Amino acid sequence: MQHQRKRFIIEFVHRGTLCYTHVFSCPYTEVVQMQFSINKQSMIPVYAQIANELRDKMYNGDLQDGDQIDSEPKLCMTLKVSRGTVRKALDVLIKEGRLTKIHGKGTFVTNPDVAYPLGGKLYSFAETLDMQHLNYDTQVIRQDLLSANKEIAEHLNISIGDKFLYLERLRSVRGEKVMLIENRVNINICPGIQKKNFNNVSLFAEIEGITGKSIDSAMSTYEALTVGNKRGDLLNLPASSPILKVQQTVFMPNHKPIEYGSVWLKANKYFLTTTLQRRGN
Repeated sequence: MQHQRKRFIIEFVHRGTLCYTHVFSCPYTEVVQMQFSINKQSMIPVYAQIANELRDKMYNGDLQDGDQIDSEPKLCMTLKVSRGTVRKALDVLIKEGRLTKIHGKGTFVTNPDVAYPLGGKLYSFAETLDMQHLNYDTQVIRQDLLSANKEIAEHLNISIGDKFLYLERLRSVRGEKVMLIENRVNINICPGIQKKNFNNVSLFAEIEGITGKSIDSAMSTYEALTVGNKRGDLLNLPASSPILKVQQTVFMPNHKPIEYGSVWLKANKYFLTTTLQRRGN
């Protein structure tokens, strides 16, 4: 039996300006039933354990965008904790943008997280957003031909001083900036790519279209950093905010490097997923 669903529109207004709109549907009658495992003897505060459990349920799909969670009084009864503890846990997730309270309606999941699969096949970040049916916008910040320094020349297998395409883009999901992409493209392998409009096309698709060959592989490293002033300004983050940096070199067949780039992902919006198989199975 399918449950009737209601649509809600939540608008966040700052100083009279509409900053962010989120539209979702939620069950008309049913509240998602949840089980918790809380250890009151743990060194981790109870409110943090509750917030962690709710966050984990969002990550694994038990709680999805638009789901309504139990009321504060019911959570107090279920967990045998005070109203203040429950409220503090919910406030943590509200500040993260994972929950929203609607007066007279309840508390709902507004989970904006984006998954990026590790291992197996190589996907561009645009392809992973398409796979998750997420609407996104791309804004080109900078698109120039620059001269390669030693580091870039080594990664692109070109000579120092050779020209390469530098492409800097901001990508937003549901109106919120979630990643900053900095690409350095080998134009010797992909001539003419510097003339493309990357506000509405995928870099991987353009590379494969121009060369007539499929991208072969990539070598990636992942690093947790603080975002800093310049990138923080672009992503609307304080300079001290955590950020996930993906450094990647992309190869064409015969291990020819086509792109050397950095992707800066908002730590509270992106999570990485992988499936591992034990040897011998």
